[in-house]
Amino acid sequence: VLNSLAYTGLPIYISGSIDKLQEDTSTTTLLTIMAITIVLGSLGWVFNALRRGISAEAVGNVVLDMREDAFDAVLKRDLSFYDQYPSGKIVSRVTSDTQTFTQIVSLTMELLSQILLVVLLVGYLLSVDIELTLVVIALTPFVVGAALGFRKIARETVTQSRRVAAEVSSHIQESVSGIGVAKTFRQEHTIYNEFVDVNKQSYRINLRSGYVFSSIFPVLSMISAIGTAAIVYTAGLDARNGNLSAGDWFLFIQGLAMFWFPLTSIASFWSQFQLGLAAGERVFA
Repeated sequence: VLNSLAYTGLPIYISGSIDKLQEDTSTTTLLTIMAITIVLGSLGWVFNALRRGISAEAVGNVVLDMREDAFDAVLKRDLSFYDQYPSGKIVSRVTSDTQTFTQIVSLTMELLSQILLVVLLVGYLLSVDIELTLVVIALTPFVVGAALGFRKIARETVTQSRRVAAEVSSHIQESVSGIGVAKTFRQEHTIYNEFVDVNKQSYRINLRSGYVFSSIFPVLSMISAIGTAAIVYTAGLDARNGNLSAGDWFLFIQGLAMFWFPLTSIASFWSQFQLGLAAGERVFA
């Protein structure tokens, strides 16, 4: 809450200061504006650092508990379980997948902070100019819709990526643990060729996953650029007609940048959530 208030208050104060400087450009006024701006920016940095520190501790606790629970579940399984699942896949679920699942924890806390920032900012913009604020809000469904469109394909791609990663880990684990038998029967070349096939499959799936996740941000950036241009034009007409002050015009341009960043972050969280959810399914299974 404090972090969101500090980051929201900074552009609001600068907006008011611009209008104030239209009438008073004395040294005292300039120094006061400068000092308050520094204080607000510093408070935002301090609150953000505290929030991230607390988040890191929470994520660490989740990893600690999940790994203990997962390893306890592994020890309680009977021997038929180990006949069905290679040891490498079990190791991958207890170590790698538990770490990946914790992204959901950090993303959830980040999500709450970003939502609060958007709510505070939109609430103030509505008090300045309802029409311009509605233009900003009207573009929101396009950003969210574009992100949600990636959800299904991202989920499938991530699940395949985690599965093939476990296969690579399992192949290495089994090869190293049984290296004595392999060398006795001179099977090193066969084992290596099998690993090459698994590794190439992993490469193809991870490459496709990279394309999927890399494509979402250019699309969101293009939509946000169109929205920024619409606000610049609309607000510029109001400012030229005297319906909007220079400070308020600045506030909408700056506020739009602050509005788009959390919005695109929230939208992109859907893709990153897929990583954690796919890993979580494997751990809880």
